[in-house]
Amino acid sequence: MNLKNPINFLKKANNSFNLYLKDRIEINKIINRYDNDQKKINEFFEANSLADANLTDKLNLFVDWYSKNKYYFFNGEEHLFESMDTDTFFKMCFCNNIKLLAFSHNENRILLETEDGIKFFTNNRFWTIDSVFARNEYSVPQLYMFNDFIVLDVGMNRGYASLKFANFDSCSEVYGFEIDPNTYNLALENFNLNPKLYNKIRPFNFGLYDEDKELDLFYIPGYDGITTTNMEFVKTQSEWVSQKELMKIKKANVKEAGKVISDIIEKENNSNIVLKIDTEGAESKIIDNLIEHNLLEKIDLIIGEIHLETEDLEKKLTDFKCVHKNFASEDIYTVCMVKNEYYNPLNKAKII
Repeated sequence: MNLKNPINFLKKANNSFNLYLKDRIEINKIINRYDNDQKKINEFFEANSLADANLTDKLNLFVDWYSKNKYYFFNGEEHLFESMDTDTFFKMCFCNNIKLLAFSHNENRILLETEDGIKFFTNNRFWTIDSVFARNEYSVPQLYMFNDFIVLDVGMNRGYASLKFANFDSCSEVYGFEIDPNTYNLALENFNLNPKLYNKIRPFNFGLYDEDKELDLFYIPGYDGITTTNMEFVKTQSEWVSQKELMKIKKANVKEAGKVISDIIEKENNSNIVLKIDTEGAESKIIDNLIEHNLLEKIDLIIGEIHLETEDLEKKLTDFKCVHKNFASEDIYTVCMVKNEYYNPLNKAKII
């Protein structure tokens, strides 16, 4: 190898070597970063694998805990409740401290007790219990603020709401109206299970309407909350339509709401008056009749479920404020209306 200028060659070689060292250092840094990143990835996957194992263990513990609670709740006889959604029923009871006291499979009769000590029967249909005792649809602040109140329970059903109201210390009387004799008789059974509360309850086996008369009553045996005098309701509501082959018809008595409630209000004129109404389609006729008799001005709180309402209830009740209104479907909504003097909203804080 003939070098004309060995000094320049050495300089170039030295520069090349320095570049190589510099590149090698950078390459080593990259390799080290890669190794560190790979180590972190490995640690992540190991931690994730451990977390998965822990989560699986915890899920298994939860499933085991849930299964054991459910087993003991049904006393090992969940299979006997095959005609109901046992998961939903168990969760409703478990989350609200409702005890399953007894069950008669052949009679389809279930005895429950709330954490307040209220006992009642039901069959395999329990949705009204869910509304009254689990979701507390009829509990509003005003009920806790009234020093003394009475309740007009229009559409008493099996008596669940009447018992719930009667359990308030400040509730002096509950007047319950139930149009269906079979449902009324079950309500009486439930009242008899709670003698102290029954002392406050005055049940009547007739419905309220805008006149005294006998009507056709459409119902589905075994279904609470599925009873109506309104044929339009039968034609349009999904549950009625899906179960129409089970529908039966019988005669039932109704009385004019204004006359009946006028007598009660005259007797109870020193108390706040609560109207709870859920009559599967007759609400408009009843409320209009109360307006006609100038009785709504004496009512302080209206709670209920409105069906097939052609005119907005708020337009009729000009002396009331709406506390809440929740649509279950296009023509069914739950509502709470309170007399203006008892409507006292708090300022809303701005959440940042």
